[in-house]
Amino acid sequence: MKKYAKGTRPRPLPPALPEACASLIEGLRELKDRSGLTLAELAGLTAISTSSWERYLNGKQFPPRHAVEALRLAVRSSDAGILERWARAEAVWSGRDLDVTAPGEVFPASAGYVSSKAAPPRAPGPLPEPVPRQTPGPVHALLLTASEKIGAHPVVTVIGVLLASAMMIVPAALYHTSHNAAPASTASLPPICRLTSCAGRDPRTTACEDPKTLASYTATDGTRLELRLSPRCQAGWIRARPTHADFRIEISSPGQRSRSNTATRRSTIEDLVTTPMIAAPRPSRLRACYYASADRPGRECFTP
Repeated sequence: MKKYAKGTRPRPLPPALPEACASLIEGLRELKDRSGLTLAELAGLTAISTSSWERYLNGKQFPPRHAVEALRLAVRSSDAGILERWARAEAVWSGRDLDVTAPGEVFPASAGYVSSKAAPPRAPGPLPEPVPRQTPGPVHALLLTASEKIGAHPVVTVIGVLLASAMMIVPAALYHTSHNAAPASTASLPPICRLTSCAGRDPRTTACEDPKTLASYTATDGTRLELRLSPRCQAGWIRARPTHADFRIEISSPGQRSRSNTATRRSTIEDLVTTPMIAAPRPSRLRACYYASADRPGRECFTP
């Protein structure tokens, strides 16, 4: 039997919800439940508000495709079946797949769904009177003359069109070539710090903009941590999403001074708590440790 945190138990789906849409929402709920994420954590990882996820997961509003893809990436699911469920549900919701929806079935208006029931045909009205033919104006006459000349001289017309196209394409190609070459010279610039010169610096204020995650870890209290490394700067740090105040994160490496940081009471789930950087000539020897609070002994550590 599944256990839910207080206030997070999913509500029953609307009884009038079509089967394809209900199947999609059940699949989204299964992905979220297996990940153990709260709505607030899911919102922080997907940049979609908590209220929006509440509406999607309770059948109040049809979820867009980008929300389904964001959930799948956030929980690190390789199952593409949820996208197939979304395609079938979207076909029913939009009314394009009339074979899936039963005749006369109406989606609940309060949930943001639209009815697939066709509107009754209108009664035929009187036929409109014929519009009198008008004499073509000067622009219309000019277009007719040009059309006649194109039909009389198709080869000359094609050559003219090709020359005009070349006159527009060549300058555009030169412009894009010159602008695309600029980032290459910028990428060759050295980073602002490297190894020990990065030690103690805030990773968010340096030019170490090529970070990768060496390891991810979820503490027993649900705090999510990442061990990060910048190959260009050869420096590492820890990044954490706060779940409560006063927890501490610490990064260390043999022969290096350890670096740590503590979450404050002003930290929120949207903020990221990071340690200062530490030199990482051998990234495999980095070690990340998590302390739940100063009042509770014990720590949880992990390495690449």
